Amino acid sequence: MRNERGIALIVTLMVVAILTIIVVEFTYSVQIDAHMARNALNGLQASLLARSGINLGEAVLLHDDNIKFDAYTEDWGNPEQLNSQFILPDNMRLRVQIIDEGGKLNLNLTRPRTPFEWRQAQNPENANPPLFKRWTTAVGTLLEQRGGSGMVADAISDYWSQLFQILSQSTSNPGQTGQATGTPTPGTSQATNPSQWDFPSLDDASVIAGLTPALVRRARPVLSALDFRQPPKVNVNTAPREVLGAIIPDAGVVDNIISQRQDQGLTVEDLRGLLDGMGRDPSNNYVVNMLGVTSNFFLIRASATVNANPLTGKGGISRSASMLVYRRQVPCNPPKSPPTVPCWTLTQLDWQKEGGAVLFEQESDQDPGMNNPLDMGFPGMGG
Repeated sequence: MRNERGIALIVTLMVVAILTIIVVEFTYSVQIDAHMARNALNGLQASLLARSGINLGEAVLLHDDNIKFDAYTEDWGNPEQLNSQFILPDNMRLRVQIIDEGGKLNLNLTRPRTPFEWRQAQNPENANPPLFKRWTTAVGTLLEQRGGSGMVADAISDYWSQLFQILSQSTSNPGQTGQATGTPTPGTSQATNPSQWDFPSLDDASVIAGLTPALVRRARPVLSALDFRQPPKVNVNTAPREVLGAIIPDAGVVDNIISQRQDQGLTVEDLRGLLDGMGRDPSNNYVVNMLGVTSNFFLIRASATVNANPLTGKGGISRSASMLVYRRQVPCNPPKSPPTVPCWTLTQLDWQKEGGAVLFEQESDQDPGMNNPLDMGFPGMGG
C-alpha cells in the first residue's frame, strides 16, 4: 500500500491533461469552423454584390438617351461617375466598368461572306479587293504589334480558304463530307453554312496557325470575336489608338479623332468631316465603310470586396464578374415623352465569374478598354 501512495494524484493529472487537450482541440476546431463560415458568408456577399454591379451596369445601358453615338464621355462610359453613386455599408466596396466591344476589331469580319466573295478575292487582277481583305490586313497589323508573327494575316486567310475549299468540294460531290488533313473545320452539319463558321470567342480562334493562346490574351484589349448583329464597323469613339491606326493610313486623322472625342462623342457628320481630310486618295475610300460611331455589344464588369482593411483597402474577400450583352433599340410601348428618348432591350450573351477584385487593380487614370488585369483575366467573351 505504501508503494501506491500518490497514484490518485497522478491519475487526476492525467485526466486533467487529457481534458485540457480535448478542450483546446475542440476550441481550435470551433474557431476554424467559425472562420470558414465567416469566409463563406463574405464570399457569398461579395458574389452577390458583384452580380448587383452587373445589374447596375445593365440599368445604365438601358437608360442611355443618346442614339447619335456611343462614347466613354457618356454616363455608362465614366467609371468614376458611375461608381460615385453607390451607397454601401462601410465593410463593402464595389466597382463597375462598362467596356464597348464595338471599339475593337472583330476577327469574324476577316471571313468572306459567301463562296462568290471568296472566289472573287482569289483573282489577283482584282483592283478593288473585298472589304474582308481590308479587315484581315488590319487584324494582322494589330496582332503583329502585339507580338505575333508577320505571317498571321496569311494564316487567317488560309484558314477561311481551306474551309471554303472543303465547302466547294462537298457541294460538287454531295456524297463526300470529308475534310482536308490537318485542317480544323466546323462539324458536318455546319460545313455548308459559312455563317456558322464564325468564332464564338477569341479563345476558339487559337485553331489558326500562329494565333497562340498567349497572343490571344495579349490581343484581347483590341480584338474581339462577335457575331453579325454588331454592324461591321469599328466605333471611333471607343477604339484604342492602335485599332484606329490599323485601319486609317493617315496618322494625322487618327490624332484628330482622338483629340475631338475627348469632350464629346463624334457623330456621323463629325466622322465624315474628319475622314475627308485624308488627302482624297481614292485608295482610302474603304476606310469610310470600316468606321462608325455606335455599338451594340458591351462588356459589363464588376468587382466587389467585403471586409477589406479600412486603412489600406487591401485584404478581405473579393469576387469579380463580367457579362457580355447585346443592346438594340426597340419601339417604345407605351411611347415615351419626348419621343426622341430611345427604348432599349438587352440580351445577355455570356457570363463569367472569378475570385479577386481585379477592377480595383486598374489604374485610375487608364482609359476604359485598354490594357489592364481584366483584359488578361477573363477567358472567352466576345473579346
